Amino acid sequence: MNFSETVNCSVIHKAGWVVIDPYTIVRDGFVHVDSGLIKDVGRGSCSGHIIGHIIDYGPGALLPVLINAHTHLELCALKDKVLPEKGFRNWVENLINLRNSVGSEHLKTAAINGVKELVESGCGVIGEISTLGLTWEIVSNSSLAGVWFREFLGNDLHQDIKCYNEKSFIKSIAGHAPHTMSPELLVDLKDRTRKENIPFSIHLAESEDEIMFLTTGKGIWADFMTEKGIDFSGWNLPVETPVRYLEDLGVLDENTIAVHLIHAKEKDFEILLRHNVRVCLCLRSNFNLHDMMPDLTGMLKAGLKPCLGTDSLASTKSLSIFDEMAFVSKSFPLIPPAEILAMATVNGATALGLGEMFGSLTPGKRAAFVYVPVDVLSKSELQQALVNANFKGSCKTVLQ
Repeated sequence: MNFSETVNCSVIHKAGWVVIDPYTIVRDGFVHVDSGLIKDVGRGSCSGHIIGHIIDYGPGALLPVLINAHTHLELCALKDKVLPEKGFRNWVENLINLRNSVGSEHLKTAAINGVKELVESGCGVIGEISTLGLTWEIVSNSSLAGVWFREFLGNDLHQDIKCYNEKSFIKSIAGHAPHTMSPELLVDLKDRTRKENIPFSIHLAESEDEIMFLTTGKGIWADFMTEKGIDFSGWNLPVETPVRYLEDLGVLDENTIAVHLIHAKEKDFEILLRHNVRVCLCLRSNFNLHDMMPDLTGMLKAGLKPCLGTDSLASTKSLSIFDEMAFVSKSFPLIPPAEILAMATVNGATALGLGEMFGSLTPGKRAAFVYVPVDVLSKSELQQALVNANFKGSCKTVLQ
């Protein structure tokens, strides 16, 4: 059974296991919720609490809602329609053409279905990237929380951009990528989010085409930009690396989310760590589009704390973070399950600037959790089960 529910009274939520955070797990646990906030978490019968209502989910596990820190709901309508065989530049061009041919109403309908898929697969918080501006009302009126990023590219500055918090959503800005926008626009957009102290997202070091263009000013991407009428003659190319380029522009800080980083190296990790940049990885999408993945092991060794996104249904099969965790676990079997679970919960909440409300089941945070019907005997077995299974169709998402 898959559904979302809201309970406004005092409620005790019980389960065989309660995952307070990826490293703190209680057997035979409870979560006491009052007026949508977590009041207490513990083990046993929760005696001493004033109980208005008890919900016993069963022998499985309650854990914080999963966080999809990077997705493109506007592209849900393009699932299985954009093939990556001819290279990234051609994939991008095909995507743009298909998206423009579909029509806004169909894009919106598919995005609504995407929201449903997210909730049904245990997700409660998202980082949504919107190029056309079509999904703000869809996500802000849904049961989800998160950040809605309006994405920009090219050379033109935009004077009518507004950033603010509304209900459970932050309305912010994303720069598409350093190889698709002028340095002046990139800096301007980042400055606007910096004034509001809210997250700024950007695709970074994703493709070989990007690396070639930024480090030489030439190549397939340069030709593509020229065809699209984007003048990059004043972009001060070439640069050393995409990461170093953003550092030189002054856009790297704790509110910057760098997405993908397939071609980032050890020196790049040092730069990102020095500026406390948030890192978001979409490994299934990277593998599907580029037949490559970022150096996740190197990132963790350097001290970075990546979070997870799915990217869009134009480049991956589902919006499920459970699916994403399973792929990470299979691809990097030496990474502990607790570390992978952290990428899907607490790291994502921190990256999106929502760590005080989401990411763990601790008192004072929003009552947002998911129940999964696992049958395990130990904490380590539970951690393994959570990051290696697809619970779509069997989990229950509770968002208050």
